[in-house]
Amino acid sequence: MMRRFLIIGQLDGQAETLANLREIVEQRRPDGILQTGGLGPQAPLSEAERLKRWEQCFNALGELRVFTALVPGPQDVPLREFLRLAKDAEMEHPTLHVAHATLWEEGDVAVCGLGGKLSEDQDRTEEELCYSRASAEYYLRTLWRAEQPHKILLFAAAPPGQLGGDTGNRICGDFIDSYHPTLCVVSGLTEHRGVQRIAHTTVVNPGSFIDGSAAWLDWKRPKEEQVEFLGPVPSSA
Repeated sequence: MMRRFLIIGQLDGQAETLANLREIVEQRRPDGILQTGGLGPQAPLSEAERLKRWEQCFNALGELRVFTALVPGPQDVPLREFLRLAKDAEMEHPTLHVAHATLWEEGDVAVCGLGGKLSEDQDRTEEELCYSRASAEYYLRTLWRAEQPHKILLFAAAPPGQLGGDTGNRICGDFIDSYHPTLCVVSGLTEHRGVQRIAHTTVVNPGSFIDGSAAWLDWKRPKEEQVEFLGPVPSSA
């Protein structure tokens, strides 16, 4: 059974960042890694550099040999190229799983997610990744049908308020309110990192791993002690 998770936000493919990731995994020995928020920096990159960063992140995560589920961020486009490299990486690394619109099951845990932004009526996969509410409902339907007792939802967005600030996405919050997964990992600014409990769901914004921020979840602990934040405290905290 999977009980201890390392939860991380945006990666950038830089050697130092990936070395920090390996060190944490070696020290903590999680049952699973959950990643959201994108692979690669937000700054514009050439196509060749973008592909290189994706490959570096995929390989680093796969070489950890720990069950890993991830979704792309809004800037991980074009999506067809991201998924092409992801497919190759999954073939080489059996523990690596891209959970974007795809259900992955491991023991008593079912994981699915959706990368990119969420919109009421727009679907984009070229210049920026974005999905409409209707598309999100369609792609995530398999998670709600899964029979595992623990359902994990990954979003590259965060609800408004504590975890997403003024730029939080209302649709993200609506999905949490409607479906109540056991855990929802969201992507937000490090200054908004934190944990929020919405009904039966634990919602975690781990911050950006580029900033050195991450979260640790241990379901064996008492509920109020299950989430621990790693890395520096955000300056606004």
